[in-house]
Order: sequence, then C-alpha cells, then structure tokens
Amino acid sequence: MGTITQRKLVNGAIRFRAEIRINRKDLPAYKESKTFGSKRVATNWLVQRETEIEQNPEILFGQEDIIDLTLSNAILKYLAEVGSEYGRTKIYSLKLIQKFPIARHIITKIKATHIAEHVALRKVGIDSLGLTPVASSTLQHELLHIRGVLSHAAVMWDIDIDLNAFDKATSQLRKTRQISSSQKRDRLPTNEELLALTKYFAQKWHNATYSYPMHLIIWFAIYSCRREAEITRMELGDFDSYNHSWKIRDLKNPTGSKGNHKDFNVLPSCQKIVELLSKIEVRERMLKRGYSENNLIPLSPKTIGGEFRKACKLLGIDDLKFHDLRHEGCTRLAEQGFTIPQIQQVSLHDSWGSLERYVSVKKRKAVVMIEQLDEFFDETY
Repeated sequence: MGTITQRKLVNGAIRFRAEIRINRKDLPAYKESKTFGSKRVATNWLVQRETEIEQNPEILFGQEDIIDLTLSNAILKYLAEVGSEYGRTKIYSLKLIQKFPIARHIITKIKATHIAEHVALRKVGIDSLGLTPVASSTLQHELLHIRGVLSHAAVMWDIDIDLNAFDKATSQLRKTRQISSSQKRDRLPTNEELLALTKYFAQKWHNATYSYPMHLIIWFAIYSCRREAEITRMELGDFDSYNHSWKIRDLKNPTGSKGNHKDFNVLPSCQKIVELLSKIEVRERMLKRGYSENNLIPLSPKTIGGEFRKACKLLGIDDLKFHDLRHEGCTRLAEQGFTIPQIQQVSLHDSWGSLERYVSVKKRKAVVMIEQLDEFFDETY
C-alpha cells in the first residue's frame, strides 16, 4: 500500500518520500505523503500510518471529502461507522444503492427530482445491472435507507442537509402511489406442495454427495417459525434442553439486530426435526461444506434459498417463498389454539399487530403433520 522513494536535493542532501495510495473498489481514492531525512524514520511513519488507516477507515474520508461527499461515499462512511450494527439485508440494499445514478450526487444537493428519477428508474428496471422492476414497497425501503444515511450525516458529521425537503418528496411519492408500505402476504403452501417438496428433497438426499438435507430444513423452518438466515446461525450451545428453548442471536429488528438475542420455545414437533438433523450421518454431510461445527445447520442461507427456489420451479410451484414457511408455522400455531403471546414465544414477533392475521384464521380441514412424513425421513438414513 505504501512506497518510499529517494531523491537528491540541489544542495546534495538526500530525502526520503513516503507515500500511501489506496484505490479500492469500495473506497474513495486516497493519497497521503510525507518527506523525511532518514529512510528508517520514513519506514516507521509508513507502518504506523498504514496501521492507523486499517484500524480507523474513516481516515479515508478527509475533511475535503466531507464537504463534497457523494451519496456513494457517504454510504461507505456510514457503513464503516455503524454497519456492524445492522443485518445483511440492509447492508446489501445500501451497497446496491451505490450503483444507481442517485449515488453520484453530492448529499447536500440531492433534490426531489433526483429522488423521483431514482424511483422511475427502479420501476422500469436496469438492464445494465441485471435488475428487474421492483415493487413500490421495495422503493420505499430504499428511500428509507437513503434517508437514514442523510440523517446520520446531518447529525454526526455536522453536514447541512435539508431533511424536510427529502421528507416532502417522499410524502408526495407516497400520495401518488409511486412508493408504498409492504402488502401483507398470505401465501401458504398447500398440502400437495409440501408433500411434493419433501419427496423431491428426500430423493436428492439419496445422492451421497448432496450436503443439504432440505427435506428436514423446510420442516424445521415450519416448526421453529425461523427465518432463513436465523436457521444457519443457531448455535448448538444455545439450546436449553431443560427449558426446551433456543437462543437466537442478533434477531432481525427495525432498530438494529446487533445484540438483540431472544429465546424461542422448541415445541415437540420441532424437537423431532432437531434430533433428525443431529444424526451423525446428517451432520457429517453438512459439515463437508466447511461451515462451523458449532451450528445446528452449518450451511449457507443463500444456498438454502436457492435450492428451495429451484425445487419450486422444477415442481411447477408458483409464487412460494422460503419465508412463507415461517408464516405456515405461525398459522399452524394459531389453528391449534395458541394465543398471541404463546405464538410470540415461538415466532419472536415483537408486536401483536404483526400477528393479527394469524389469530383470525379458520382452521383448515387437514394439514400435513410430521407423523405423515416418516416414510421420507426414515428411508434416508
């Protein structure tokens, strides 16, 4: 990262110029140099300065950068300071925003027209980035993420940003239905779909090189009511066998997931899937993927989601997402007569309002239960 060059002055004196240049993909271009009379001193300064930059990446954003900070660089600085407090979804969204034209504007000069142009662009898709049109609810989330960066810049970096103008622009976009809140999703898998998926994945498990016991994972998602990413973070040491509860670390939360640890109740049906996942032959195959042996399901959440989508496509199952299995689990609890507080003890929803859809459901005549799946589970071991 740093270099030292020697030069001779007119009077014959030797000087050593230490220079640091940083040109990284996700950081603004940075250059710093100092001249010394001794190579040893120049080398010591270089090592010390490189260490300081490594430990404090905000150094890369000098005062000149702060004055004319683009949204893209503001996002970099924001993530360097507080990114560790948020989950991968928000971080991914912010990094994606950096690729759009709006990210090239200086944050003090972002106007309503720039926001409107961003919304219009996202609604038609961006072929060059391989991005298809997005829903109005996704756009609202993106604008909220942008506002979060601007608000942080105004308060923490003392930059004069007109947040009222930003809010007026988003309010008008909301009135004209260009952006909106997420619609409640009520898609649940049918009995036929669940059986088809279980059979398909059980057959794939017959291949000794296949490391993803998806026929167990989909049912664990239902009976634990856990999100895709949470499933692969669950640590074996966090299971309380006496109280039948399991700690979920850094649980997703609008105010930040870091340190938000909560325990969920492990019901008997969920416990049975845990026992199947804990079998030596199952764990040995999962651990071949190289993830931590401390996790119950040491696999990649992205691959789990990808396997589920591919299976749905092959089986002709339309508009079913892995997250719908969480809704299926909550619905089953409501159908069994669980109260909202009791459902919360499993699903770990923060508010009662987010569970309202489940308490008013009519009990389905019949749903596939774990006892009906033994043929798929037993034949794979």
